[in-house]
Amino acid sequence: MAVVFFGDRLMTLIKITISIIVLVVGIVFFTLYRNDANLFQVPGFGKRLTVFLTTKSAETRDDHLFEELRTPVYMIDAESLYKRVTLAASQLGWKVLATDIDNQNANFVVHSPIFLFEDDVYVQVQFIDMNKSSLYVHSSSRRGKADFAANSSHIQALLNKIKNMH
Repeated sequence: MAVVFFGDRLMTLIKITISIIVLVVGIVFFTLYRNDANLFQVPGFGKRLTVFLTTKSAETRDDHLFEELRTPVYMIDAESLYKRVTLAASQLGWKVLATDIDNQNANFVVHSPIFLFEDDVYVQVQFIDMNKSSLYVHSSSRRGKADFAANSSHIQALLNKIKNMH
């Protein structure tokens, strides 16, 4: 009788443990999906998952491993691009911390939808020539050790909003 009782308790404990693991894994992958983690694009699932579970920032770079985070170049002048950046950030509901129209950079705060975590986004418009400019964007979480692709998502949201402006 005692062996059966112990076996039932052990089995219940195993079921609870498995349920918790499945729930946590489900929440992590749902969050990554919601943040447009693009897990199956180059450089692959393993590399992307490692980055999103171990870093708390993202930025655009010319040579970024993730294609969606490579430095975007626009066929418009830097002043016009700066105006688009500030308008796009406003339309995304980002809070403006500071803007510097002379140096064409701005700092924003983005709040996560559920827990209201704050992420800082810095944007610098870079002059290339009179009709061409690019963007450097850096997004960083204020808390935690991993962002679950949230900062990459902020950058993608800004770039997509700018791209869709006419």
